[in-house]
Amino acid sequence: MAPAGHPISRTLTESVMYPAHQARTASAEYRQVHHHLIDVLDEPCWCCGVRQTALGDPVANHRGATQMETHHYHVEWALANAVDPAKVLADFPEMKDATDAALRTWLDSEGQMLVLCDICHRSGHYGIHSITYPAWAAQRFFRTGWDLTTGDDSGKK
Repeated sequence: MAPAGHPISRTLTESVMYPAHQARTASAEYRQVHHHLIDVLDEPCWCCGVRQTALGDPVANHRGATQMETHHYHVEWALANAVDPAKVLADFPEMKDATDAALRTWLDSEGQMLVLCDICHRSGHYGIHSITYPAWAAQRFFRTGWDLTTGDDSGKK
């Protein structure tokens, strides 16, 4: 018999200094990549697996997502002005050049995007912008029905 589950509650206080940057607008590259991943390929949410074409299916969309989104994965867009392009190029040679222009192009490229539903992206209980990475990433591998916040195994929110 497995031991009973147990909650862990913690308060995360995070202070991040974002460098000065222009107001965010979707680049042509970003719009094309978003459209290709979401509308053309119908890629699933990296975390929960729901797809654009399944948003209306309560079984496939067990968390009630309302839209699919794309998330800048390795480097958050707002931190780009703090990033050294040469360091990124060392890990991601597909960037091709250690310049700010190449970094900006790479930031909005398909290889730098995660497809996420709005719940796994921005929700206070499940979203990558709200919870610690170890808890967030593990959701991808949970048994069907397991809920991160309640331990409920019924498959509901």
